[in-house]
Amino acid sequence: MIKRELYMERIRPFIRKDVVKIITGLRRSGKSVMLNLLKEEIADSEHSVYLNFESKKNTKYTNPDTLYDYVIKKVGGSKEKWYLFFDEIQEVKEWE
Repeated sequence: MIKRELYMERIRPFIRKDVVKIITGLRRSGKSVMLNLLKEEIADSEHSVYLNFESKKNTKYTNPDTLYDYVIKKVGGSKEKWYLFFDEIQEVKEWE
């Protein structure tokens, strides 16, 4: 994986801010790579949820209710900060 340091420098000021971060771009432009780089940099495996909705094993989570239940089950009543990484979120019905 190519470390895209120039892009990471532009994103870092927003890390740990209470705002949603959305990576947009043309198809095949490296959005998933950037998502994985962010995941590696800011989230430990115990406090993050990563789902790629194009993966066959995650098809069931394209239902918004199922996705919600899954996230709530993972996060539980935790007071810790959690990071949610959703790749290809547009595959989730009514994700907006």
